[in-house]
Amino acid sequence: MEPKDVQEPRDIAARRLSMIIEQYVEARKRSYDFVSTDLAARVIRKILKPADPALSDRKLDDMVAAVAIKNGLAVVFDRGVRAPTDGTVADLSRKEPTMRAPRETPDVAGAVDAILATQTAPLSQNTPLSQITPLSMSAVISLLRERTGTKRSDADLEGLIAKKAAVLDVHLSRNG
Repeated sequence: MEPKDVQEPRDIAARRLSMIIEQYVEARKRSYDFVSTDLAARVIRKILKPADPALSDRKLDDMVAAVAIKNGLAVVFDRGVRAPTDGTVADLSRKEPTMRAPRETPDVAGAVDAILATQTAPLSQNTPLSQITPLSMSAVISLLRERTGTKRSDADLEGLIAKKAAVLDVHLSRNG
C-alpha cells in the first residue's frame, strides 16, 4: 500500500504543464492583449523536452485558450496558418501587430454640433416665431450623412443627435 503523500508522475507532469501555461500567459499579458495558440504551443513544447506524447495539439490549444480567457486575453487559433516549423526555432522577439477596430474618419459628433449650432444661433428680436422652424430628426440625419458620408445606422445617429440636442437645448421636430 502506497502512502498518500507520494504523487503520481502524471499528476506532477500535468501540474508542471499547467504552471508553464500560466507563466506563458502571464508573460504574454504584459505586452499583448492576445495569445497565439501556434506560438504558445511552440514555446511550451520547447520547454517540455522531451515532449509528452499524450498531449495532442488540440488539447494544448484548449488549455492555453482556457488560461488566456481566464486572464482576459483574446485567443488567436492560428495553428497551421504558418508554414511548418521543420525543427526551426520560434522567433520569440517578434512583435505581432495589435488588432484594432477600424476607426471612422469623419468627425460625426463635431458635424452634429455644427448642424445643431445653426439652430441655437441668436435671432433678432424682430424674427417672428413662424420663421423659426426646428429641424426634424430625419433632416438632421440626412444633412449629417451628406456632410460626413458616415455609414452609421439611423438609430445610432438618432441617439447621438438626441444627446447633443439635449445638451445644447435644441428642440427637434418629430415629423419628417
